Amino acid sequence: MGLQERFGAEDLAVVAVNAGYRTPRVDALIEELGVGSIVYEDPSGRAPEAYRVSGVPTTFLIDDAGRLMFKHVGFEEGDEELLAKEIETLIAWMEET
Repeated sequence: MGLQERFGAEDLAVVAVNAGYRTPRVDALIEELGVGSIVYEDPSGRAPEAYRVSGVPTTFLIDDAGRLMFKHVGFEEGDEELLAKEIETLIAWMEET
């Protein structure tokens, strides 16, 4: 189950930015990670510099006010649970404020 299905559209918006053109490999990764909701293309390749991306994939968790709350570079097996815990923390924090 992807993060979008796990948390629902009301609590989480998953957005992927592909710096370049989509390839079958990128499409397969998007499908595997359950990131199918919104995928932006960046054929100019400017997004990595603008967001200080030092490796791929880079994952940002941003709150509803646009503040960067968590950032991860790379992805290993088990990271999905870390992301889920951070998302749960972020949702709980936003509900308190």
